[in-house]
Amino acid sequence: MINMGSRFLSRWSSLLALAALLMLSLVAGLRFPPTSAQTLRPVLFSDRLSTRAVAVESVAKTREPFTTVAAVPFAADNKTRIMLFAGNLVLAANEGSNAVTADAEDASHNIYQLTVEHVGPVPEQSWATAVVVKLNENMGDLGDVLVRIHYRGMASNRVRVGVGHVGGGPPDDPGAVPTPGPVTDEISINPITAGTLTVDEVRTIIAQAVSAAVSLNKLVTVAVTDREGNVLGVFNMTGAPTMMQIRGGGPLQTPDPITGLVPVGLEGTRLLSRFGAVSKAGTASLFSTTGNAFNTRTSGFIIQDHIPPGVNFRPSGPLYGVQYSSLPCSDIKVPGLPLGLSADPGSMPIYKNGISQGGVGIEGDGVYGIDRDPADFDVPFEEVIALSAVRGFETPALIRGDNILVDGVRLPFLNATEVLRPATIPFGSLPGIVDALFPIRAAQPSAFFTSTVGGILGESDPRFFPFIASPSGGPNSLTAADVDVIISHAAQQANITRAAIRQPLGSNARVSIAVVDLEGRVLGLFRQQDAPVFGFDVSVQKARSAVFLTRADAGAALRTAGFGSYVDRAATDGLRLDSSVAYSDRAIGFLHRPFFPDGINNTEAGPFSRQIAEWSVFNVGLQLDLIKTNLQAAIVGASVPCSTIPGLKNGFQIFAGSIPLYKNGVLVGAIGISGDGIDQDDIIAAAGANGYSPPPAIRSDRIFVRDVRLPFVKFPRSPNL
Repeated sequence: MINMGSRFLSRWSSLLALAALLMLSLVAGLRFPPTSAQTLRPVLFSDRLSTRAVAVESVAKTREPFTTVAAVPFAADNKTRIMLFAGNLVLAANEGSNAVTADAEDASHNIYQLTVEHVGPVPEQSWATAVVVKLNENMGDLGDVLVRIHYRGMASNRVRVGVGHVGGGPPDDPGAVPTPGPVTDEISINPITAGTLTVDEVRTIIAQAVSAAVSLNKLVTVAVTDREGNVLGVFNMTGAPTMMQIRGGGPLQTPDPITGLVPVGLEGTRLLSRFGAVSKAGTASLFSTTGNAFNTRTSGFIIQDHIPPGVNFRPSGPLYGVQYSSLPCSDIKVPGLPLGLSADPGSMPIYKNGISQGGVGIEGDGVYGIDRDPADFDVPFEEVIALSAVRGFETPALIRGDNILVDGVRLPFLNATEVLRPATIPFGSLPGIVDALFPIRAAQPSAFFTSTVGGILGESDPRFFPFIASPSGGPNSLTAADVDVIISHAAQQANITRAAIRQPLGSNARVSIAVVDLEGRVLGLFRQQDAPVFGFDVSVQKARSAVFLTRADAGAALRTAGFGSYVDRAATDGLRLDSSVAYSDRAIGFLHRPFFPDGINNTEAGPFSRQIAEWSVFNVGLQLDLIKTNLQAAIVGASVPCSTIPGLKNGFQIFAGSIPLYKNGVLVGAIGISGDGIDQDDIIAAAGANGYSPPPAIRSDRIFVRDVRLPFVKFPRSPNL
């Protein structure tokens, strides 16, 4: 048996998240006894207080009782498969699932053989093995049965599983006890905080960063955030630049000497350095999970006009436009980051025992930009300092961004390779001061609480849960029941969809799922457990963008808000923003690229984008223009929505993962998905929209612009686990 000490108890919680079980109390109630106390027989895991199995329906991840006919028929025979969890069970390299057998006994002592269809490690939890068995066709409404498995002539303990209903069944075997067993010591975890960083740990990270900067003879600003982007401290070294300039490779404008602002986009804008440090740290926080670790070098690689950047005739990055999310003016992600998500190298995620805890950001060169030429492998000192700051809080090697491939392209993580290890200066003797606006503090209370939707374990924000009906009412509006169905179906699809950005291979996607009504009002918002936090804001942006551009008054609303030039450009391309076309975010993004079609060099820009001669990630077109005025006000403390258009309070998003929703052929809202690959986001959105999809005749993929068919959704090949 595997020895499970205190540091693995949180791993048990992650397994239960994968299994979508409502048994969080199990985290503090179970542990593995030492190896020396174990036999060699396999062990099926049970509830901490009984012999009832830890088991879920293998497709929808719902709990018992299990019917013999599957509610979601993914197999040709429509029989129910259930997933059990075992310890002390690792197949040899030459063995398949047929090396394991299973059976069940009912109250009348009938024995049913169960077909074992899969045996393998649980993704991210190598100490546990998932065993998928198909229920016997002769099983009916039996109540409790006792289930066991056999491996190499050894039988496991028997655990209770409800078939048809829960209760009754044969008595437990003599001497049967809950497995793995009772706990005698518990770890101290505050479940309501966004990570577990302490005040002393924040000071240590800052001290290591400043000590590295001193060794390089550099002066910097250091920021630390928790895993939800709350600022835990900002330190300004004496003499560090207090201002920085935004430069993204586009035409550089001269900022106003008083305000620091520029007339078009953000290229050339001058802002306080601490804004850059905080946004860098928060980006590493919001992008990183137990399955993937990204930093600002990674994010900068996936938001440019080509991927890889600088390689002509390649499509734009999959997260093109994500930089304008988690903004300080957002009504969804609170608090936001001063400049949204950053693409300026000089940050690192913070990990403890493989669990994401936050991020650190360094600003010191006076330029807030992006790496336009990743092939030169430049090593900015800000990145060296960030890497050195997280000594003792390192990222697990497997989940680093450079272990993630997108369309065969390896993402970057670090150009810096040397970790500086100077003697750490005591925090009280560091050369500089703590920013008075951001005093040192521990991880802050989480915005999320545990919830379950459609049998899938996840998290919700109490502002958006329980789900509500659209207050517009009437037969052609979304009810609370509609929202529950839509989000449940999306969550169930996500739970069986092969992830694009998570390790180890074979993990399922983890996303945020949002449903909004016709006015952009959030009716429901749900995060799968361990979904990256950046998707919480983006999922709503995507849903709002899809429903807004599909509305009958979209063109009029844009014109009234001062953006009539984009309406005119769309009209020139034959696009009427009057509800005649149902736009997904994939279609919207296609129209918002500096080349049209996307990635084809030497073409005119899409109607919502800047032309390539003036384009940069800080001057993209409609997306930024919609929010620029209010974003600049919010950066300096004003309480304003991101856009003056009521349906776009947290901004506008332009990469795939949303579908407008219809009832009785009438537009009623939209679903938005964010947190994994964009093709994964699309298939999950489509699963949620099933039964509420647009009439086929008005989908955006029925429309041609400049003789090019617009897209609607795109699914990954072989999407399901």
